Amino acid sequence: MKSPISQSATILGMKANSRTPLMTWGIFLALAITYVIALYTLLPLFGPSILAAGILVVIAVSWQFGWPAGVMASLAIIIVDVLALLTLRDMQATELLSWGYISATIIIILVAISTGQLKNLIDNFQRTENELHVREKYFSLLNHMTQTIITSSEPNTMMQSLVKDFAVLLEADDCYITRWDADKQQAFPVATTAELAHPYTEFYFAPDQKNMTSSALQSGRVLIAEDALNSIYTTPSLVKQFPVRSVITIPLIHRDAKLGAAIIAFNKEHHFSEEEIARAEQAGSHLAIALWNAQQDTELQKRLRESNTLANISLALSETEKIGIENILQLIVTSAKELIPTAQKAVIHLLDYEKQELTPGAVIGYENQVEGKRKMKLGEGVAGQVIATGETINIANIETDEKFIKLGSQLPEFRSLMVAPVKSGDQKLGTISIQSEIPNSFTAKEGELLSALGIQAAIAIENANLLENIQQALKESNALYRINQGLASSLDPDELLQDTVDLLQKNFGYYHVQVYVTDPDSHRLIMRAGSGTIGEQLKQVGHSLARGEGISGYAAETGAPFFTNHVDQIVFFVRNPLLQETKSELAVPVKIGDEILGVLDVQQLPPTALTQRDIQLVSAVADQLAIALQKASLYEELQISLEQEKAIRNQLLQNERLAVMGRLLATVSHELNNPLQAIQNALFLLKEEKGLSELGRQDLEIVLGESERMASLIERLRDTYRPTRIQDFQPTQINSLIEDVHALISTHLRHNQIVFEFHPDIALPYIPALADQLRQVILNLFMNAVEAMATGGRLIASTKLLREKDEILLTIIDTGTGIDPSILANIFDAFVTNKKRGTGLGLTITYDIIMKHQGRIQAENNNGNGTTFKIWLPIMSQENT
Repeated sequence: MKSPISQSATILGMKANSRTPLMTWGIFLALAITYVIALYTLLPLFGPSILAAGILVVIAVSWQFGWPAGVMASLAIIIVDVLALLTLRDMQATELLSWGYISATIIIILVAISTGQLKNLIDNFQRTENELHVREKYFSLLNHMTQTIITSSEPNTMMQSLVKDFAVLLEADDCYITRWDADKQQAFPVATTAELAHPYTEFYFAPDQKNMTSSALQSGRVLIAEDALNSIYTTPSLVKQFPVRSVITIPLIHRDAKLGAAIIAFNKEHHFSEEEIARAEQAGSHLAIALWNAQQDTELQKRLRESNTLANISLALSETEKIGIENILQLIVTSAKELIPTAQKAVIHLLDYEKQELTPGAVIGYENQVEGKRKMKLGEGVAGQVIATGETINIANIETDEKFIKLGSQLPEFRSLMVAPVKSGDQKLGTISIQSEIPNSFTAKEGELLSALGIQAAIAIENANLLENIQQALKESNALYRINQGLASSLDPDELLQDTVDLLQKNFGYYHVQVYVTDPDSHRLIMRAGSGTIGEQLKQVGHSLARGEGISGYAAETGAPFFTNHVDQIVFFVRNPLLQETKSELAVPVKIGDEILGVLDVQQLPPTALTQRDIQLVSAVADQLAIALQKASLYEELQISLEQEKAIRNQLLQNERLAVMGRLLATVSHELNNPLQAIQNALFLLKEEKGLSELGRQDLEIVLGESERMASLIERLRDTYRPTRIQDFQPTQINSLIEDVHALISTHLRHNQIVFEFHPDIALPYIPALADQLRQVILNLFMNAVEAMATGGRLIASTKLLREKDEILLTIIDTGTGIDPSILANIFDAFVTNKKRGTGLGLTITYDIIMKHQGRIQAENNNGNGTTFKIWLPIMSQENT
């Protein structure tokens, strides 16, 4: 049995010799008639020699129709020649039986046979040569198709070359090649030689729609459709879209792998011979093997590239700290575009939980970077569906996908889309997607690869988050350590608060940090420390907030942290004129138990947003600040207690000294009073005597005056240190005592050019007092002030009720020279003075009177000139000591 190629060559070689019987006999009859006419015309002229021309006719017939026809022709010519000789030359039959005529007859027959055999030899040679030529052409095309499959690196170019070779191989008008997706059980157009109104690759073969590819792969054999429009193998509506009339479909199957199909098309009705079908089957098998091998080699190379790429990505992941998350994500999208040849664009979207949107983390293939970096709200489009389901989605053609059909004319430029999740366990981190302008671009295996790249992206993000968390934890630990160091080394609250806000602002990049402290009197939040120059300005103007005012006031009122990344949406937010750009704010109460000590406030600018991590950090710092403030408060209270204890101890010592001195002065005044009276009496008697000179009388007056002054001093000492009883203290109005003393010395004040100012508290209550002694205190302090203002000045007195302490405060201020700092600490001790003629007992007596009234007295020099005396006296009745 001949091979398909031999059969094809035989048919091609016999096309020229193929004659119908009628045509053969017609030619034969025409030659016979022509020869008879020529013979009867030329025989009379040339004689028997013309009979040799019959050999030419025999040769022609044998050459054209074979030796049997030549023998028949030679017999016919012999008969014609005999008849012609008998009729035209009047020859006898016995003459024709001579050896010469018999030899001529044999020669004619032999020539016919020889010529026929020679023609057969030549035809066989040409047939063999044609067969070799067809075989060479056939194998040359198959070899070219194989080389195209093996050597081509571009799938589209390879397929375009294959469809052209297939069309030439089967002498068809056009060829169509489709590939088969076993997962989707669907055919996808790949390439064609036909000129169509729409690109062939954009045609869509629905899975439920019958077509030549699915039918041929299902049957596993070559399918013939000489009338394609009425074929049982395909849907008529599908055929009408192509300029075909007859088709032969070759399934491309290797072993159990269904690769696709080659559809050979004729634009006119065509009858397919067995030889054409055989050639199609053989070419299809050969092509399927070549495609399978090329596909396996390509798959192997692809897997090798994938392995190398994933290894490089894994290496990069181990060096996330050096390379950076942005570069790793960019490496992943670049790898996706390189490993999936049909992918034209790739992008990784990261999920922002707070904003509930997908933000591009890395893009490639976008000429317009704005388009590539477009954000999407969570739940939108295919990416939102992938985030929700956690499964990879492959859309073969958006023009036939229901999620895109509703967009109508607003369809995006791409046609194929594949999106895979970027997730770690159940934690959703984002998506990785690829696009192509060619429909049906991505396969299921490429989906697995994209999912693997999504896993790599998730690892990169987790590594970056872990690194960021570690760095953040280190920064937080360092900040808390430094704050703790400040707590241990500093007891100054203002210094500690300022260090804290500066540390937070510098280490964590906050826009502004400030600390409010609760004022115990007004219960307002007073800003005690702020970061940067804005903090200094706010502190200088005494910035404060009421409870419930602003976010800090709200946190103080509720006792709970509050933060927002959209301050303009908070109804109780109050924008500070110096902080106009604030977008995010976090306020954490600084408290011990239920006691609110203050508020730590942090503000931030976009695009940076505050997170739960910031709440944890600021809350930890606020707790440390609470401990620090409590510690500083306790230390301050301890210092106050120590100062009070020291003051009480000094007061007790002073009282003891004054008591001893008082008893001494009382005893001395008693002992001096009798001799002094005797001296005064003698001086009065001496004054009455006559004969004293005028100068002696003047000296006597001086002695009398000094003795009276001494007697008066002794009397005051006796009055001061005379034991008092509770009933001696009478309700007294301090304002009245001051006015009395002013009336007494007003003339003296005018003479010394001193302006007197009195600022009384109208609501000042009565106090239990020894009015004369308090009057003596006021007079003593006023006169001391006058002496300190030798060139004039101002004397200011004021009273104030301190209701919470049940005291009144008397303040006396002068603009004099002040008290010598060297004696200021001991100014109330006896005999301590800087006056040339002073005794140093005036302030001692004043101090003792105040102590007798259960009060306190304090002296201090003013920042400018002069001295301030402050006297605190209780308003409640107390027993005198």
